[in-house]
Amino acid sequence: MRLVSLTKKILVTTVLGSSLFCSSLALAATGAEKLTELLASYDGFSAQFQQVTLSDNGREAQKTEGSVLLSKPNRFRWETQQPFPQEIVSDGQFIWIYDPDLEQVTQRSAATQQESAPALILNGQIEQLQKTYNIRLMDDTGDEQLFDLTPLSDQHSFSRIRLAFSGQVISELMLVDSLGQRTSVVFSDQQLNPAFSADSFFFRIPKDTDVIVDIEE
Repeated sequence: MRLVSLTKKILVTTVLGSSLFCSSLALAATGAEKLTELLASYDGFSAQFQQVTLSDNGREAQKTEGSVLLSKPNRFRWETQQPFPQEIVSDGQFIWIYDPDLEQVTQRSAATQQESAPALILNGQIEQLQKTYNIRLMDDTGDEQLFDLTPLSDQHSFSRIRLAFSGQVISELMLVDSLGQRTSVVFSDQQLNPAFSADSFFFRIPKDTDVIVDIEE
């Protein structure tokens, strides 16, 4: 009787373990599929944002506010108004980082940023993102969805990424880097597929501005 009982316990434990493992895989697949569905629902995006960066001890290190325009693939305009003005513009080929206070603009290749996790997320390239991150749907209540992304190895800039959606639009992006610093970007006044002007993603170098070219040959 003891042998039979022990055998039953082993069988139950094995079945439960297999069930939990399969359930975990199903959640990961569901998370990636749901995130792909949400991000595929638009080609363009505009919003206001508030970005707060906390140090590893939880103290506020930086707070900025501004607006963002995004047009897939790889075109965006990220303008910070407070506390210091800054423009980051990508036309898909180059990224321009303009600091009016310094009268300086830095030109970089857009290709250097296209493989970063935030860029892959905002461009909706989830299949590529899955090669480096595990994607889980943590909450799917009504119109609210919360996703948790963790790296498959320790060779990445971010140890955790969280994405919150309200309906079809992203409402918050939270990034935790390898040093424990956390950056939260909260979006408001979101619009999907707005009409962009012809020069929305064109950067015109202001007069008397120093240009720094930071492009590897």
